[in-house]
Order: sequence, then structure tokens, then C-alpha cells
Amino acid sequence: MEFYTNIQNPFWAITIVIALVIATVYTVYFYRRKQTIYSKIQRLTLSITKFIYALLLSILVLSPLVEIIKNLLEKPMLVLAVDNSSSIANDEENARFVRAFISDIKNEAGQKFDIETILFGEQTLKSDSVDFSFLRSNYTSFFRDAEKRYYNRNVGAYVMIGDGIYNEGPNPAQVLKGLNAPVFTLAIGDTIPKTDQSIINVAHNPNVFLGNSFPVEVEAGFTEFPYQSTQISVYLAGKLIKSEQVSIPQPDFYYRNTYYIDADKAGLQNVTVVISPVHEEENTDNNRHSFTIEVHDNKKKVLMLSEGPHPDIGAITETLEKQANYQVSTAHIAQFNKNINDYDLLVLNQLPARSNQNMAIFDTIKNSSIPLLIIVGQRTSLAALNNLNRGITMTPGLQTEESSAWFNENFALFSLPSKIKNVEEIYPPLISRYTGYELDGNYSVIAHQKIKDIEMNYPLIAAGENDQRKTAIIFGEGIWRWRLREFQYFDHQDAFNHLFVNIFNYLSLEEKQEQFKISYERIVSETNRVEIRAQVFNEVFEAVTNAEVNFTLSDSTGNELNYVFDSQSTGYRLNLGLLPPGHYDFEASVTLGDKDFLKQGRFSVQEVNIENQNILANFNVLNNIAGTTGGQFFTSNNYQQLIELVKNSSKIKPRVYQEKSINELIDWKIYALIILTLMSLEWFLRKFWGGY
Repeated sequence: MEFYTNIQNPFWAITIVIALVIATVYTVYFYRRKQTIYSKIQRLTLSITKFIYALLLSILVLSPLVEIIKNLLEKPMLVLAVDNSSSIANDEENARFVRAFISDIKNEAGQKFDIETILFGEQTLKSDSVDFSFLRSNYTSFFRDAEKRYYNRNVGAYVMIGDGIYNEGPNPAQVLKGLNAPVFTLAIGDTIPKTDQSIINVAHNPNVFLGNSFPVEVEAGFTEFPYQSTQISVYLAGKLIKSEQVSIPQPDFYYRNTYYIDADKAGLQNVTVVISPVHEEENTDNNRHSFTIEVHDNKKKVLMLSEGPHPDIGAITETLEKQANYQVSTAHIAQFNKNINDYDLLVLNQLPARSNQNMAIFDTIKNSSIPLLIIVGQRTSLAALNNLNRGITMTPGLQTEESSAWFNENFALFSLPSKIKNVEEIYPPLISRYTGYELDGNYSVIAHQKIKDIEMNYPLIAAGENDQRKTAIIFGEGIWRWRLREFQYFDHQDAFNHLFVNIFNYLSLEEKQEQFKISYERIVSETNRVEIRAQVFNEVFEAVTNAEVNFTLSDSTGNELNYVFDSQSTGYRLNLGLLPPGHYDFEASVTLGDKDFLKQGRFSVQEVNIENQNILANFNVLNNIAGTTGGQFFTSNNYQQLIELVKNSSKIKPRVYQEKSINELIDWKIYALIILTLMSLEWFLRKFWGGY
């Protein structure tokens, strides 16, 4: 414990205080001592008592501060990482073992460790309720979460329990560098191959064009298969479309074939690929794969103009070409000689540029009503861009800066990807212009600029309708890096593709001026929450946010559920949560004054059966994780050794740290109590010994 005071020279101040206290005591009990009624011992007792409490009182004049240092002991943490995916529960014995192991290690190591249980799969969460309900296995998600969750924590060890099967995310061995403790892996499951037929993968386009044939590429695997042939069938909307007898030349065999299916009906259609099961198979869930496509009856023409090839154009083109309702053309601005009005949507990449800002084509674009996507880059002439009269004003200048994205959660023109907040952390910054920004009030900002980790109000991506013409603007170049970085981290580009498909869908959708609008995803995975958005306008098309918007959802069996939208600043939102696979019909309604408005629609929730595609445990993955992090690999046969090793490890120790607190001495109740007690004692003794 240490004492401080706000006096500049505390030594001299305390010396003076002590001197004054001694003088006071001397005056009271020793001055004219011949006349005192107290004996020498009594006078000495009273003077000591008075000296102590007088000194304690006088010290308060110096406003002393007391620093208290406590040594605290923090037990090490033991993190139990449990693969909560449904493949674990395919064998009920494995599920029972996992629950029993968790109970055992908590009972035996609970005194030494603070134990936390983390479940991982398609998500990562802290919970003791192990139910093996997750529909995907993503080991990488746990390690990335652990880096953040346990940063600077006293983690003694991680114990990972699983079968080593991952079907989402990259190889977990690639993301182990940020862990602060070894990982001890406990492998469960069966590694002995059994007779099995499985659909490994089905590649298809979720959007196809009416009247076209669309390809469905089927990959199948055969393990310990005792027959020389099997039957593969393809169904469209429950109707058999294709069926073939497939030759199997050897017991372990890989098969791939592409089936072409005619899209002869618009709307949502179910497609199912089935391998006929055989008697010897234990797992027949992986013999079937179902998915949903949407057949469109119109196709939008997109023209991308630039001064030459650019990776941003390549990234957007690659995304759109996966959508059956877009036909993409690219052209050099100086060589383009076709009619602009033949296209449904126009992309200007860094145009008008400083080198071509006076071309006549820009007057044609300015006077056209074709929706625009404008990408502002280092070559863009800001003055010429302002002259397009798209409700954008940027102060001309040549300086650039790096701007990261932070996405607007209240954006309501269309839905943003559900994982957009996850990817914004890893998206590289764009090269934007260091300038002033003014946007027409009809624009909504999709993402703002973040400059040097400071969230600014400058727009990075915006969209809106100006003079009855839809326009979207990206105020920076380098979006191709977003797509590349997302693939590096997550082994897919779902968020990037979702974002830009929705931007193009918004731009290309020919909307009537309606007082009631509904937007939603037509095809949703069963692992994603279903969100519906609505907008309500009065007769002069001003947004109304205080109406009651009702929603009725019907499933394929005719069951109905009723909901009410939540009102937000820019519209209405309804989160239906996770829904079982199937087709759903809905009705949304609202009343404005004496008018009733009704919207109907349909969407499909797509089944995720990926956990049953492969149930053969992969112990090599868990062995590599343990070896890379300095842990050890165990199986269910020697799990007790794992508990003993962790419990008795001399390397895992508590952490001792100091906790400091500074308080004013006058706030101490015990201090005041001591003074009051001594004053009372002096008064009592004086009265007891006959004094005054």
C-alpha cells in the first residue's frame, strides 16, 4: 500500500503537522503540569491518545491519496471446442461419448481450470447444450473466433472434439497461427470404408432463362461398391426428366456427368438427383441431392464501357455471367459504335476519363434513361462526371486515398448479404478520390468510407433514383480485391456475389410507382434466416413508416402463420428466422386511409444435406491440428490420458496480476471510525479520572 498527496512538498507539510500536533498535546497535558489532577501515567496515556487522533485528523488537510495493490490469481482457461454438426450424431454412441467426455473433464479438471464449451459448425457459439443440430462443419470458423474471443486471455489449452470432417471453409491447418495455446484433439467416428454411393457435388446455375436448356453437373463417388452398375435419375418438379444406367468398373470409383434440362416453365422449380440405393448401404441420405432454380422469362443486356481491360470489370462480369438473366457485353469506349439504347443497363468504369471527357457518346448517355452503374477511379474526370447530372457533385482534384468499407445496416432499397459485417473486416480498402462529396437526397448509401479506421460520412457505394433514372455509384477502384480476399478467407465469394447481383437486380428492375413494395430473396438456404423488406408511400410518394404491415406465410401443407413487420427509419423489416426446406407462399397487406394494398409472392427454402454426403471420419485433419499447435492427438480409446495430461501439465499455470486502485483517505470509513474511537476514548478517560 502506498500513500500520495497533492501537496508539492509533502515531507515539510507532514513535519509541520506533526509539530503542531505535539505542541497542542503538550499545551493540553504538560503545560502547568504541577496543577494537573492526572498522574504521570494517566497524562501519558491521554497525551498519546490525543496525539494519534489529532495527527490522523490533521493528515486529512493534506488530501492524501492511497494506492492499494492487490495480487489476484487467475485460473487458466480450458476451452472445449465441440463439433456440433449432425454428422457426429449419425452414430448415437458417438453422441453419448461426447456428452460423457465433457462431463468427465469438467468434473476432473474443474478445480484447476475455468472451463468453457464452444460449439462450432455453420456458426460458433458459447453453449453447454450440445445437440449436434448444425448442418455444416466449419473448423476454420472456430479458430478465427478463438483468436478474437480469447485474445490476451490465460488459455491453458484447447480440447477439440470432432470427426475431422469439414465441408465449409478452407483447410483449418491454414489458420492456426493466431492461437495462444496448444490444441489437444480427440477424434471420434469411423475411419473404416463401407459400401456407399454418394452424390459428392451438383454444380448448377440457380437462375436460368425460359426456353433454354441448363446444365446440371453431377459428381458421384462409389466406395467398396460390389455391383457393376447403378441407376442415376434427375427429377424436375417431381417429374422424371433423365435416367441412365451408369457402369461402375471398380469398387472405388469416381463418376461425373452433365445432364441438360429444358426450362419450359417460369418460376421456382425443384430439381432432385437420385442414385438408386442398394441393400448393402448403411447411409442412403447421401444418395439424394435437391436444389431449387428460378426460371426467368426475360434477360437483361448489360454493357460495360471502359478505356480497356480492368480487373474490376472482370470481377463484376464473372459474377453476372453466373446469373442466367444477364447477358454481359464489354467494349472499349473509343471503339464502341453501337446503339446505347439497345441495352438495359450501362456500366461506366472510370468514365468519363480525363483523356476522353469530350466524346459525343457522353451526351447520348446523359440524355438517355438507361440505368447506370458508375465506378469512380483514378482516371475519372470529376468535372465531366458532375456534368452527367446524376445527382453527384465531387470537387475536382487528383489526390487519392485508401478507403475501407463500413456497410449501412439501415439500407433498405434491397437486402444486403447476411454476412456483410463479417467480410467488411477483411475487404481491402479501395482507392478513392480525396475530395468533397455531395449526393442528391434520393440516394441511399450502401457503404460509407472508413479512412485510417475512422468511420466517415463520405459515401463509398450508393444507389438511388434521380429524375426517374436509377443510378449506383462506387466511389473507388479495386473491388476485384474484395472478391479475391473473400475467397482466400472463406473459400467462396458469396457475399461479394450477393451484393453485386442485388445491385444489378435493383438497377435493372423496371418498377412501377407503387405505394406498397415488397423485396425478398427468392431462393434461401435453410441455414440462413429469411428476411422480408417492405416500403409504404402515401399518394405523393412520401415514405410512410407508421403503418401496420401484416404478413401471412403459408407452407406447402397449407399451414398459416401471421406476422407484423417491424418499422424502421427507411421502411419495414420482417425476420422470419430459419425455416424448414420447402416452398412458401405469402400475402403482405397494409391499409393507408381508405385504401387497402395487397402483395403476394413465393420463395423457396433450399435443403442443406451436406453433412450426410461424407460420414467417413478424417483423423488426419485432427492430427495435423494437434501437431501444428504443439498439442497431441487422442482417440476415444485413450481419452482418459488426455484428461490426465491436461490436468497434470506443469506448463499450464495460473496467471498472477496486480490490481491497483487509488482512493482518497477521507473516503475510508475505517479511518473515520478509528478517529472517532480515539476521541471517545480520550473523553471517557478524562471523565473517569476526574477531569473535565
